[in-house]
Amino acid sequence: MTNEEKILARLDELTEEVRQAKEAIRPYVELKQEMEPLINDMVISAIDKLSGLDRRFEAEDVVDMIGQLMISSKSISEALKSLNRFMEFKQDFEPYSKQMFGELVEQLQTTLHGFEPEQLHELFKQFVVNLGNMADGLKILGSIMEMRKDAAMLSKPAFNEAVERLECLKQRGVFEAFEQVLAVTERVGAKIQEVNFSEAKPVRGVFGMMSALRRPEVQEGLGVLIELSTVMTALKKDPASIGCSTG
Repeated sequence: MTNEEKILARLDELTEEVRQAKEAIRPYVELKQEMEPLINDMVISAIDKLSGLDRRFEAEDVVDMIGQLMISSKSISEALKSLNRFMEFKQDFEPYSKQMFGELVEQLQTTLHGFEPEQLHELFKQFVVNLGNMADGLKILGSIMEMRKDAAMLSKPAFNEAVERLECLKQRGVFEAFEQVLAVTERVGAKIQEVNFSEAKPVRGVFGMMSALRRPEVQEGLGVLIELSTVMTALKKDPASIGCSTG
């Protein structure tokens, strides 16, 4: 075989391989042609969606959201751990719950079927044995109810007497006088805080007393003391002699 024939044979082989390759890739080419419109639509739709993100989300909001997520990571981790522990408890408790439910169903079925004669006899026996305890319990309950009635009867007069005493004190002006004493004590206490006792000078002799009486504060203080001395005679009176008017 000459070189020309070898070349032609090789070209025929290459042509056949190219034809087979074209046949092999033809389905992919057809698929590409069919998918191209769909892909174009998807790309256009994705571009439209992404183009609106800059208007809907702020970069600062996204960063803040990520920061809050990182800060709350510990709480999220604890919540997940609690959920895992709850699921473990559920799995551990499930066999017991099934057993309890089964026993409850059996008890209900036994109740629906009625009592056995032996069980009914035992029930009556226990009832008769506990009649004494039940009677004692009823007696104790009756005593408690009677004590409650007695306490109510006693507490009502005591409450009424306390109200009458308070009303009497109000009529006698005790409450108003007490408020006045509190007000005076408050004013005196505020004034005492302004006095520096370490700087107080002693008053010696009559001339020292006369010199101190020149101060207006001392004069007003002596006037107040004289007025207070007029009400000190109330200490000699019997409080019981002052009655209250009944309405």
